[in-house]
Amino acid sequence: MEETENKNVNRTKKVNEVATSWPLSTERIFVRFVPRKSGGLTDNPHHVLYGGLADGAVISLCVPVLRSTGSYKNVLTNEEKTILEKELSMDYNALSVYRPDNNFWESYKVNLTKEGLHLDLSNPEDYIKYKVLLANSDIVAPSVQARLDRPKNTYRFELVSEKDETSLENAKVNATVESYKQFGKIEDDFDTMRILVELIDGRPYDRKSSLAFFKSRVINLIQADAKNFLRHITDPLLHAKVLLRRGVELGKVTTRNDVYYLVSTNAPLCDNGENATLSVAARYISEPAHQDIKFILESEVDKNKGK
Repeated sequence: MEETENKNVNRTKKVNEVATSWPLSTERIFVRFVPRKSGGLTDNPHHVLYGGLADGAVISLCVPVLRSTGSYKNVLTNEEKTILEKELSMDYNALSVYRPDNNFWESYKVNLTKEGLHLDLSNPEDYIKYKVLLANSDIVAPSVQARLDRPKNTYRFELVSEKDETSLENAKVNATVESYKQFGKIEDDFDTMRILVELIDGRPYDRKSSLAFFKSRVINLIQADAKNFLRHITDPLLHAKVLLRRGVELGKVTTRNDVYYLVSTNAPLCDNGENATLSVAARYISEPAHQDIKFILESEVDKNKGK
């Protein structure tokens, strides 16, 4: 009897110690659906199968089972288990993944639809859902930035915190402002603007298209994805890429199977062992040892401006 009382006293002491060092978070999280693009009807937000998931369809996520041991993955730390058991008035060790009987995790699941799910992490039940979602790392991205930085085709949802959403919005605004600032530096340079648009869109445009057309296209690209536009326009090799593309148009450079060759020597624009793609060739003519090629191309492009 005395041993049981001591055990309870020790447990209460431990819970109190944990509670002071790990209070439940006050953060709010939105579990947002990540639509899959197919290039078909399901890309339409108004379609019943938008994003590859039917309206009302449910994706149920459970605690993953470890292949190595066959036991459930420990989604909670010992400290989290202790405080959550107290908050939810559970028996000691009720949240252990190793319980042979009445295992809490055996039938536990988080149901998600394309409408998403709001979680208040100060709520113990929502906090458990949050940790289970984090454990399903192939299906749920831990943050928007993580999904953007390390995209996976398997992602169906992403965890969006209010703080992250604000940060991403600020970054988007900053990228948009900087994009227009960089655009201002080239808006009167027809060839650079045209080829920049071609590089981003991945297709050629008629040189007879007007300057106004390309300006309009640039504005659309900035509005669609300012970060991507900024990455292309600040590419240190952009000038060299423009020279190479114009060199092809002027007959000074040729391409075979997307490999760039200097017409006068029929030599690929790369070092031995490399494949002279546009990026490799641009780096090659930008190196000090090959400035003569770059100067020749610049001279030809200058002579043929507007042609």
